Amino acid sequence: MKRITKLFLVAAIVLFAGSAFAQDMTKAGEVYQKATEAYQAGNEMEAVAGFKEALSIAKEAGDEGIEMVEGCKDMIPKILLSAAGKFVAAKDYVKAEETYNSALAAAKEYGKDALAKSAEDNLAKLPMQQGADALNAGDFAGAAALFQKATEKNPENSNAFLYLAMANEKAGNLDAAEAAYKKAGELGNEKANAAMSQMFVSNANKALKENKLKDAITLAEKALAMGPNPSASQIAGMAAYKSSSWAKAANHLKNAPSSPQTTYIIASCYEKAGNKGQACAFYKKIQNDAKFGPTAKAKIKNLGC
Repeated sequence: MKRITKLFLVAAIVLFAGSAFAQDMTKAGEVYQKATEAYQAGNEMEAVAGFKEALSIAKEAGDEGIEMVEGCKDMIPKILLSAAGKFVAAKDYVKAEETYNSALAAAKEYGKDALAKSAEDNLAKLPMQQGADALNAGDFAGAAALFQKATEKNPENSNAFLYLAMANEKAGNLDAAEAAYKKAGELGNEKANAAMSQMFVSNANKALKENKLKDAITLAEKALAMGPNPSASQIAGMAAYKSSSWAKAANHLKNAPSSPQTTYIIASCYEKAGNKGQACAFYKKIQNDAKFGPTAKAKIKNLGC
C-alpha cells in the first residue's frame, strides 16, 4: 500500500512539473510573439526587452525551451545592431555607439561570434562617419581628432589615414598631414601621393603670393621630390627668381610650362648668373616673338652671341 502511494506521489510530481513547464512555454511563446510584433513595428528596444524576457522564461522550462532560448539569443544582438544603424542614419552617434556596445556584449554573452564581429566592425567605422560629418561642416580640428581615433581603432585602414591627412591639411597642420599621407601611401592607398603632392603645390603657391619665398621653394621642391610637376617647377622657379637665386630659378623654370615670358626669365637668370652661353640660347628662342623679340635681339647683340 505504501509503495502504491509513493508511486502516485511521484507521478503527481512529474505531472505537476510537466504542467508547470507547459505553462512556462505558453507564457514564453506569448512574450516572444509580442516581441516579434514590436520588432516588425520598428520598436527595436521594446522588442529587445521582450526577447530577453522570453529567453528568461524559456530557460526555466529546461529542455522544452532550448529552441526558443537559441532563437532569442539570435534575435537580441541582431535587433540591437539594427537599432544602432538607425541611430547612425540619424547622426546620433552617442546612442549608436552605446547600442553597438550593447549588441557586442549580448553577442559575446550568447556566443554569437559573427554578430560580435559585425558590432566590432561597426564600432570601428563610427569615428570615420563622425569625422566625415565634421569635415563637411568645416570643423577641421574636430575631424582630425575623430580620424585619429579611427586610425587607432584600425591601424591598417588606409582611408582613415588619408582623411586624417586631409583634415590636418585643412586645419593648417601640414607636418601632421604629410605624416598621415605618407602612412596612407605605405598602406597602399593610391590617392595618397597625389593628394600630398597637391598639398605641397597649393601651399607653395600660397606662400609665393604672400612673398614667403623660402617656404614657397621648400614646399614646391617637396612636390618635385615626388616626381615631375610643372606647376611646382613654376612656383619654385619664380620664388627663386624673386630671391635672386638665378641658377636655381633657371633650373626650375626650364621644367615649368613653356611660354615666351618664362623663356625670357630663364634667359635673364642665366645672364645674371654669368652663364653667357645659356643666356644666348634662350634669348634666341624668343627673338622673333612679338612681345619679347626686340628685347631678346638687343640682349643677343649686347652679349655678342
